[in-house]
Amino acid sequence: MDIPVDCRKLQLAIEPVITDFFHHPDINRLIEQLRTELLIFIEQLIISVIDKILHDGDFLDTLKALAGRLALRFNGFKPTSIRLLSGQAHSIDSPYFSRASSKAGRKKKKRKAKNGCHLGLSYLGLIDCCSGALTSSVVQAAVLCPSFEIARKNLQSLGIEMDIKTIQRLCMAMGDQAIENRHRLMVSAADTVEDRILMVCIDGGRLRERRTKRGRRPIGSKRQGYHTDWREPTQLVIQWLGADGKKCKDIAPIYDATMADTDAAFDLLAKHLRQLGCDRADMVVFCADGARRYWSRFCGLAEKLGLKAHLEIIDYTHAKQNLEEILDKLPKNMPAEKLKAIRENWKNLLWQGDIAELGLEIRLHIKSRKKREQALTKYKNYFRDNYRRMQYASFSHIGLPTGSGCVESAIRRVINLRLKSPGIFWKRKTAETMLFLRSALLCGRWKIMLNNLLALNRGELIGCH
Repeated sequence: MDIPVDCRKLQLAIEPVITDFFHHPDINRLIEQLRTELLIFIEQLIISVIDKILHDGDFLDTLKALAGRLALRFNGFKPTSIRLLSGQAHSIDSPYFSRASSKAGRKKKKRKAKNGCHLGLSYLGLIDCCSGALTSSVVQAAVLCPSFEIARKNLQSLGIEMDIKTIQRLCMAMGDQAIENRHRLMVSAADTVEDRILMVCIDGGRLRERRTKRGRRPIGSKRQGYHTDWREPTQLVIQWLGADGKKCKDIAPIYDATMADTDAAFDLLAKHLRQLGCDRADMVVFCADGARRYWSRFCGLAEKLGLKAHLEIIDYTHAKQNLEEILDKLPKNMPAEKLKAIRENWKNLLWQGDIAELGLEIRLHIKSRKKREQALTKYKNYFRDNYRRMQYASFSHIGLPTGSGCVESAIRRVINLRLKSPGIFWKRKTAETMLFLRSALLCGRWKIMLNNLLALNRGELIGCH
């Protein structure tokens, strides 16, 4: 394939920049000017290459074969614009595919907007007509920076010119393509579970959801108005542990988070675990706080997945916090030394998993009838019903974790530092997209996700198991 490359143009563009540097020796200015000229040259070269391959007969046959599997048909070449490195739009003619027509004899429905796609650009690795390299940089900036405006300024400092709406559109475009197959995109062939223990942690965060008010717009108001209720997204973390219970540092954990309800969150968790081949793991450990909505579902999940063995652990820190609520019921006039001794003894009983003895101690030391009844209610509902999940000394003895600190950390990094900021309200779909993208980035699986997304667009993504 012959691609015309005129290096003389690049030389003519660079020479004035070098000359200017000797008159105004500013290395930072030189870098920016050379970067701009080089990006212009590189993008022109890439456009030539893309145009050649899009018009290649063999490549078009490959696209038609893929389109047939997707119920699409070729509708000729249509002009569109693409963005490569700098964020500037470049016009190009691209093969356009649309949905195949319905069966003969039926009344033809009105054509819907956006019922086709530039399949060739997706096959080459472009996401919403933007290169994967540009999309990755833009979306990473958007999910890491505290706002889209700061992300725009950060990208501008790197030579990428893009407005806020385009940044938001790229985030949603990547999310739309990825979320449906999120459990497949997060996994690589290196994520083996043989001779490993999988630790699954789950917990809820908090953010404000923006929901448009119903009814007529108030008289004199330019806006409809919206509700800003608190919502609790569910954060998932899957970690690999060795046979000794220590974290495997050679395999990155899997983070994911969803705005859906608890049942849908467990369906998502089941997809992740099934994709990993969890039935071949030595054991799956479920760890969470004492929320009943989790523990009432773990056994059913383990049975559905056909696990070899599973273990349930209530986070030790949450257990101590609940024990403190009972300790607060002790008499206020109790001597400080005795109170300290009781506190240490009860915490030791909790660590040893001697929940029955803890119940006897509560009955013995809490004198007020009303407070004793309140303490015993807490004891029965939280500690006695979960005593099998509170054998912390035994868990520690075999090397297993006794806490869910990893999911607490994930909630802070994924949700709190970006989506829980003061004065920020999220539409449900946007929040779902941002939760997924931040999870993929912050758990260290961004490159895996991008590579799998490219394979998905090519019709080549195959489940690892």
